[in-house]
Amino acid sequence: MPGRHASHRPAAPSPWLRRLGLSVMAVALIGAAGLGVASVLDDGGGGCDGPLPVTVAADPTIAPVLTGLAQTYADTDPRQGDQCVEVSVTATSAASAVPSFGTDQAPDLWIPKTRALGPAVEEGLTEPLANVALSPLVVVMPQEAAAAAGGEEAQISWSALVQGEGQAVIADPAANEEGLATLLAVRTALGEQVEPDQLVEVMTRVSQAAVATVDDAFAAAAESPAAFTATEQSVVAHNRNAGSTRLAALYPAEGTFGFDYPALAVSAVEDDDDARAAAEAFVTYLGSDEAQETIRRAGFRSPDGAADSDAGVVDGIRPAMPELLPAPDPEQVAELSRQWAALALDMRMLAVIDVSGSMNEQVDGGATRMELTRDAALEALQLFPPDASVGLWAFSILQDPPNDYVQLVDVGPMDEELEDGTTRGQALVAAVESLPDRAEGGTGLYDTALAAFQSMRSSYQAGMVNSVVLLTDGRNEDDPDGIDLETLLTQLTAQFDPAAPVPVITIGMGPEADMEALQQISAATGTTAYHAEDPSDIQSVFIQAMIERQCRPNC
Repeated sequence: MPGRHASHRPAAPSPWLRRLGLSVMAVALIGAAGLGVASVLDDGGGGCDGPLPVTVAADPTIAPVLTGLAQTYADTDPRQGDQCVEVSVTATSAASAVPSFGTDQAPDLWIPKTRALGPAVEEGLTEPLANVALSPLVVVMPQEAAAAAGGEEAQISWSALVQGEGQAVIADPAANEEGLATLLAVRTALGEQVEPDQLVEVMTRVSQAAVATVDDAFAAAAESPAAFTATEQSVVAHNRNAGSTRLAALYPAEGTFGFDYPALAVSAVEDDDDARAAAEAFVTYLGSDEAQETIRRAGFRSPDGAADSDAGVVDGIRPAMPELLPAPDPEQVAELSRQWAALALDMRMLAVIDVSGSMNEQVDGGATRMELTRDAALEALQLFPPDASVGLWAFSILQDPPNDYVQLVDVGPMDEELEDGTTRGQALVAAVESLPDRAEGGTGLYDTALAAFQSMRSSYQAGMVNSVVLLTDGRNEDDPDGIDLETLLTQLTAQFDPAAPVPVITIGMGPEADMEALQQISAATGTTAYHAEDPSDIQSVFIQAMIERQCRPNC
């Protein structure tokens, strides 16, 4: 990325350097258009003391049109004092641009897709000047599929898109503003009353259909009728390419987010009033009628929402400005980003479920604790990606004497084929369904917790989240030969390795669960315990624990 210029008034070069400089300039002229540089090379006889570079780091989606506008701007012979202004535009993602701020490599202007979703910027390093364009987030479908759904009148809903059978595809929110904006729109559509586990469940389902980039979603559109999310401008650009599958932009009834392309002045390492004034003048030019017409012709809207007068069915968009949702709260953005990052991690999880006799106790509604636990576990299995590594133990003192536990399914990828021809995922479902028939005996809690921890620790796989999730409704009832709580905690603390963590996430079910002991067990491995006081809450608590195991012990 072009950085700050150290001086605008270089010393006069020697004749030899001057001759060399002519050759260098010839090469520079040949490549100038490709580099996005618009230079005032002819001072028109008015005389310039030297060039005044203005560097612009712009989001790749708008950089091409800004490069063309910079070239047009150069034809107006812009000046700042006695210097001729040269504007260069570089296509730069926010993640690449922001680290340069505060250094001599920082641009004079930064024009991201939006500031609401990008990386944090140290206070005082940027100053907003004006928005230069607008492009709403839209739901994209092949035009034939959109017509079948009702065309422009189709009732599109954010919540239905991610919860229905034909859920929308999104670009990875960790690397694409469009994907993160989609999560925020869904969160807004679900409302403030949505339960955390419901939100996590929706995000988990969305993660299973995510693609790496928006370009990947466009590429797949030729072969799949699935809806996906993108900017309105990208739909226009796609439809203008000859031979492309015709796509349509649909606008969710709840409203959508708008990418507002703010122009921000970036503070220089040393104050440079001329460069700052020249940058502000270029932003003013971008707001002119001439420049805005060019921006609209490229498929963007003006900051006030106006689209190109010729935009419409041919470009696949609706000229009328859709309703925009409020700008997202920074804390909400951070929380959704954290949850998504946790979901994106590869996982190895050992589920350890209490099958002692007390799990046969009926609760409100007539179901037993064991039956509620079975249903919760089956639901959780549906949320895991096919390649997730999962195993299952059942524990009570009568399961496999002298052990207090029995391995029902070893830990491994759910989509891996086993010797009997079934997949591990199918084996897990069958094992979970058999749990009610196993419920008998006392609760061998401490020996089981240690054995599960040691099993996952000894088979630890780097690059994955290795964890134990243990559920019980009681307290340790092991025989005198078993370990006590103090010994368990001492062993867990001594063997826990922060560099290769194996958190033991515990869930207590009902009023008899020994939450004090469970909390200590989890704390010894850097995590926490959950309590489903009402047995009917076990499904939501279990799912939340399943998901949060991925960011432990750092969340």
